[in-house]
Amino acid sequence: MTGARHTRLSHQLSSFAVIGVASTLANVVLFYLLNLTINTQLANALALIITTVFNTAANRRYTFGVRTREGAGVAQLQGLVLWLIMWAMTALALWLLARADPHASHGTQSVVQFAGNVVATIIRFVMLRKWFAQRPAPVADDPAPAPAE
Repeated sequence: MTGARHTRLSHQLSSFAVIGVASTLANVVLFYLLNLTINTQLANALALIITTVFNTAANRRYTFGVRTREGAGVAQLQGLVLWLIMWAMTALALWLLARADPHASHGTQSVVQFAGNVVATIIRFVMLRKWFAQRPAPVADDPAPAPAE
C-alpha cells in the first residue's frame, strides 16, 4: 500500500520511535543523576515527568507536525495524563507479577516492566495521534483573499 496516508503513518511511527529511544536514554541518565541525591521513587517520578514533557513537545512538533504554540499547554497536560497511564500500566504489571511469583528474578521483572511499557507506548501513540489529528492544521503562507470589487 503506497499512498500519502501510508507514508505519513510510517513517518509518524519512525519519528515516534526515534523520540522514544532518545527519551528513554535521557530518562535513564536523569534518573541516575537524581538518584545520587534523592529517594529512588522520587528520582524515578521526576525523571519520568521531565522526560515526558520533552517527549510530548518533540512528538507534537516532529511526529505530528504541530508547530504552533496554540494548544501546547493542553498537549502537555495530555502528555502527563498519558504518563500516568504509562506509570500505572508498568506498576500494575509488576504488581501482578509479584502476586503470581513473589520470588521472580530481576530479569523476569525487567521483561514484565518492558511489556507493560510496550502496551502503554502503543496507547500513547494512538492517543497522541488522535488528539493531534483533531486539531486543525495551521495554514502557513495562505494568501489573503482578493478584495471583492
